[in-house]
Amino acid sequence: MQGWKIKCVLLALIGVFIISYIYMNDAVIGKHQTEIHFLELPIGDCTLIKTKEKDILIGEAAKKDSKHIIQYLENQKSDNVIELIITSPKKTKIEGFINLIEKDKIKKIYVPHISELDTAANKFLNTAKDKGVLIYQISDKEKWEIDDLTLSFLRPSKNSTVPQSEKKAIIKLESSKLSILCLPPITDMDKRDLLLNKKELKSEILKISGAEKETLLTKDFLDSINPKTILFGDNTKVKEKDLRAIYEWNPKTNLFSIYQEGDIILYKDRKKYKMTTKRVMNIRIQ
Repeated sequence: MQGWKIKCVLLALIGVFIISYIYMNDAVIGKHQTEIHFLELPIGDCTLIKTKEKDILIGEAAKKDSKHIIQYLENQKSDNVIELIITSPKKTKIEGFINLIEKDKIKKIYVPHISELDTAANKFLNTAKDKGVLIYQISDKEKWEIDDLTLSFLRPSKNSTVPQSEKKAIIKLESSKLSILCLPPITDMDKRDLLLNKKELKSEILKISGAEKETLLTKDFLDSINPKTILFGDNTKVKEKDLRAIYEWNPKTNLFSIYQEGDIILYKDRKKYKMTTKRVMNIRIQ
């Protein structure tokens, strides 16, 4: 009888140890998990990367997007150092970031080029400098290592055929479990330039936006990327011709749209990335 009691106590202690270990492990994972947010904005296209070290905002934003971005950051309790990567430094694509500068939310700004800027872009960068924000030009083939993510700048490139004034920041996000090619609105000229280095394009997820999506949804370009999932990152209804082009290329392609789903979030759950959307979260709440 005494031996049975000892066994019960030992089993209980082992159970407590296992539960404590799982809880502590989950707490550590939750604290250090990386999240990639594709924001639902009225006009622009922004991606927020949240890490334990810092938060990075990537993209372009019109004036109408400003309050939505600020509200989203507040809801996300984004108190980390925020670094801004502007994909295309032009007037209509940066106006939505001005309030972030004025509210001292941004510590560093990265741009694909600092020459041949329009008047509004020059004024924006000068305002940022006056507020103590550091400005950097993205280097050729620059790479960042943040938590488990690698940010590779495919463009700008010194070998690019794109004129200086039209150069954009094109980023590929990679981890051991995930690869995402984040394309801002690009032209046929940008596409031809990217195809000069086909090998670096291959990604599991392709994020696209802009009015000229049909430029991207061609067989040669999709073959080079070979995505399992295509994410429409702007807040416009997906056109029938774009859907047709994708399904003719590969009918098994997974499609997600900001317009349909709202904010889309990729988050790290233990060692795997999972996806959730604003629509899914709203359904769960109901």
